[in-house]
Amino acid sequence: MKRLIPLFLIVISGHVFPQSPDWDQRVAFAENIRRIKYWAIIEGDTTFNCYSDVVSAIEETLNRKGYESKRLFFEPGNGSSSESWKARQIKALASNEAFLEIRVSIRADSSGERGGPSTLMVQDASGRVYAQHSLRPENEKTVDYTSISKAFLYLKKAVPDLAPSIPFYSKQATVSGAGVDGAARNSVRGIPGSRNPLTKKKPAYLNKEGFTTFEFAIYGGYCSGGTIAVTGGKTIFRPGPDYGLEFMVNIYKGLDISIGYKREDAFAKTEAQRYPREGDLALSNNYILISSIYRFFHKKSFQPYVGFDFGSVNVVMKDKFFRDVWYFAVGGRAGCNWFVTKVIGFRLQTQLLYQVHPRDAPFLYSEEIRVMPYVINAESNLLQYDATIGLLIRLGK
Repeated sequence: MKRLIPLFLIVISGHVFPQSPDWDQRVAFAENIRRIKYWAIIEGDTTFNCYSDVVSAIEETLNRKGYESKRLFFEPGNGSSSESWKARQIKALASNEAFLEIRVSIRADSSGERGGPSTLMVQDASGRVYAQHSLRPENEKTVDYTSISKAFLYLKKAVPDLAPSIPFYSKQATVSGAGVDGAARNSVRGIPGSRNPLTKKKPAYLNKEGFTTFEFAIYGGYCSGGTIAVTGGKTIFRPGPDYGLEFMVNIYKGLDISIGYKREDAFAKTEAQRYPREGDLALSNNYILISSIYRFFHKKSFQPYVGFDFGSVNVVMKDKFFRDVWYFAVGGRAGCNWFVTKVIGFRLQTQLLYQVHPRDAPFLYSEEIRVMPYVINAESNLLQYDATIGLLIRLGK
């Protein structure tokens, strides 16, 4: 009897190892394995394909644990068995790969009268039907379903031959109901999580390259003057300072979308018969623009760019007797960014600003009839340009 005890312990330890690897083995696995190739099948399905929800559950669990996953397929009819195919897959593993076999099944326990069987359709993610499984008799009084998933995880064999391999990890999970995805998820839950998970760039918005930036620009400069035709004369805009801020989002490679506010403080002199005052009128042009900008060499610290702008402009009269007006605005820009660090940079830019004044659009008018007895309309558009220097703050990528 005493001689049988050591042998019994050896058998028990050999059986427990695949179920529960010890701490050192789990740590070594988590340190070395980066990619898990998996084969998911339905027990009794001769086409060796799997439910799409099972596949989704497996990949979701492996990705959450930090592994790259790849689904493998066995095509019967090539003269080799599934076991020899599996042995070749294990033999071909790289040192940082593992092979995962998932076998799922649904068991129907019923009582009562039996009738003709109905079928459950098995589909992949594309909706293509692979197999049918007889599950529910039509006239049964009660049917209880149980989903079963068996998971076997293999490492590359030290001795490369096609002999049966011992799984590093194995587990059977059983859940009530026909939710095979839940059973599959539970069966692989005990696989150690990667201690060095794969880091993938996570693109934001529409950026497919993973180089997304969010930037603020704060800038100031000087804007040119201009002249427009008005009712019975003209209005001359004096040059003046302008300043603003802008928020930019990189959506694809060097393509940015931005929204910004620009203000120009200036004086305008109107020479028209209906204008009752002498001298300049203080005003400000307040542009709200949405822009599309393309950067050249967008991964470098020096980034020339061009862009197109459109939006609106609010012309604010600083004399309390005159009312403000709104116009449509378009423009274009060119400039360059220079980042001195990953976060801080500078911007030099020149921009065209074009106010579109529709026919008979009011330009100067007042609710005080004694101040402005007639409305003066803008009869041409206003073209200006500016040059600015700005500070860039990059928030992320």
